[in-house]
Amino acid sequence: MTPQVTPQVARVLEAASSACSFAELQAAAGLKDRVHILKTHLEPLLFAGWIERTIPDKPRSSKQKYRLTEKGRQALSERMREAR
Repeated sequence: MTPQVTPQVARVLEAASSACSFAELQAAAGLKDRVHILKTHLEPLLFAGWIERTIPDKPRSSKQKYRLTEKGRQALSERMREAR
C-alpha cells in the first residue's frame, strides 16, 4: 500500500528529512489527536518504507526519532515537482 501524499503527509515527510520525534512530526502535520496521526499517517509511512525509526528494535522508546528514507525522499521530491 502506498500512502497518499496529502498536505499533512507532505509536512510530515518534510519534517522527517532530519531526524525528529513523534511530537515534532505531530506539530508539523498540524494535528492534535495522537492516535489519529499514528494510525492514518505515521504507520502507513513506516509500512511503505518512506520513513524509518532511528531505534527500530524499541518502537516505544522515549528517545525514538523518525527519519526519511531514500524512498521517502523520492516521494517528497515528486510531490514538490507536481506542486510547481
